[in-house]
Amino acid sequence: MKQILVIGHYDKTDFMMYLGKMLSIDHKVLLVDATLHRDYEYVFPKMDETLNLHTHDQFDVLEDIHSYESLKQNLGDSQYDFVLIDCNDEQALESWPEVDYVYVVTSYENPVIQKNVKLIRAYFQGEKLSSVKLPVTKVIYEVSNHLDETYLNSLLDDLPLLWKESLIYYPDERDQTLKIINQYKSTIMVKRMSSPYKLVIKQVIEFILGQEMSKVNALWKRAERSN
Repeated sequence: MKQILVIGHYDKTDFMMYLGKMLSIDHKVLLVDATLHRDYEYVFPKMDETLNLHTHDQFDVLEDIHSYESLKQNLGDSQYDFVLIDCNDEQALESWPEVDYVYVVTSYENPVIQKNVKLIRAYFQGEKLSSVKLPVTKVIYEVSNHLDETYLNSLLDDLPLLWKESLIYYPDERDQTLKIINQYKSTIMVKRMSSPYKLVIKQVIEFILGQEMSKVNALWKRAERSN
């Protein structure tokens, strides 16, 4: 079971849903809502809102998780190929054990950057700080401004992080429209997504699965046909 931790004080619900959609085509996937304020409470239709575990499209979504111990208790004997964890809770991150991959979703808004620095520092401490093999990738929602990712890196210079090449996408009304449409559907649409955002999703899937982009493209076509 591979665990992918996605942190950031930024709305990444659509990003996580797309990852869940793609990975669950050939694998068993769990998406974990470990956010402070239950960010996934209203982002997809539910049969029974009193439950914490839901099946959406082809993957499971587990809500209201605020610690790794809580996740273990809820998992029980359940087996998943991939566990996608969305977390913006410093306290939970401090005690969260090492995962397989870490993604940091951010924009260049100063409140977002400063809070994300705190999240990164909360997670990377103790034994995890010495794990230089743990890859960390920034996913950046970029707009034209005087900043670039060098500024964010400078705030974390004292941490020996293994930064991978950043993934960048841009504001696009098509992506916002698709995000809203998917909040009301029982299946997740991936058609009509902007090319930069689509590429980011594909690159993440390529890295997690360890497959060539040609195979990811074929997977994407299967996802489109399922809509």
